[in-house]
Amino acid sequence: MRFLLWAGTLCTMSGLIACTSQSTISDPSQVVFPDSAVSYRTSVQPFMTVTCAFSQCHGEVNPAGGVRLNDYTGIMFSRGNLAVPGKPDESLIIQVLDKRIAHAASVLDRVNANHYAGMRRWITEGALNN
Repeated sequence: MRFLLWAGTLCTMSGLIACTSQSTISDPSQVVFPDSAVSYRTSVQPFMTVTCAFSQCHGEVNPAGGVRLNDYTGIMFSRGNLAVPGKPDESLIIQVLDKRIAHAASVLDRVNANHYAGMRRWITEGALNN
């Protein structure tokens, strides 16, 4: 019985350590997209959170232009054609990132070639909620 209690405590402690040791992404430069199999959860969402989906921009409360970019549902459904699965050139997010559509925020100055290519790749791969 003591062994099971000790093992359970150890597992709980290691889980807490794992949860608290994760670093928080606070700048777009900390997000690096892979060359393929782009994950929404590990690449797209962190990128959108620090680039677009914060207070007074495209976050949850009073999003600019009614466009919410703080979660997958917002990206896919808050406005038509934000991310058109398989069609990056028809996706408004890509048109904003490559400056075909003017955007007021200077945050686009912090978007690098890897971010742009990664967002294009995610959309090309089907804009999955993965």
